[in-house]
Amino acid sequence: MSGQLTIVFKRFCFQILLLSVALYSPASLGQEEARAGLVVVTRGQVTAVDSSGASRALRRGAELHVGDTVVTQASSFAQVRMDDDAIISVQELTQFEILAYTFEGNPDSDVSTMRLIEGGLRTITGGIGQANRDAYSIETEFATIGIRGTDHELVITDALYAGVYDGGTAMTN
Repeated sequence: MSGQLTIVFKRFCFQILLLSVALYSPASLGQEEARAGLVVVTRGQVTAVDSSGASRALRRGAELHVGDTVVTQASSFAQVRMDDDAIISVQELTQFEILAYTFEGNPDSDVSTMRLIEGGLRTITGGIGQANRDAYSIETEFATIGIRGTDHELVITDALYAGVYDGGTAMTN
């Protein structure tokens, strides 16, 4: 009888081990979105919607990840410091998505691709845009905006409006 209990116990332990490996495998850990930046300040109602559709309120110190869409309501705004020290000020009534973002201090592999869905933002270039201008872009339904070492602003209403405070931008569609 004790031999049967030993076999049952060993099978049970083996099944628990298999379940643990399945739940905590490196493949499942790879699905977590990479961090892109931190929220510096918010005012009003500001949320982030992740790639699965889950929404969370944003406050100072909250992390932003690749796949997040920052959403600001009326009389609200957010300021974000990306990991490459770029600053993005998101205006009220805006939807702004982080499509791709990698910053490791390597101009050949770093990338910052964002999308302004609606509303407006102002951004000051960080390390990615300073090291490799082609690695930084903001997409809109009207055009894709690249930079030339810049401080610029974009607003979408019925059309795309762009202003440059320092440096330059290049738009293509």
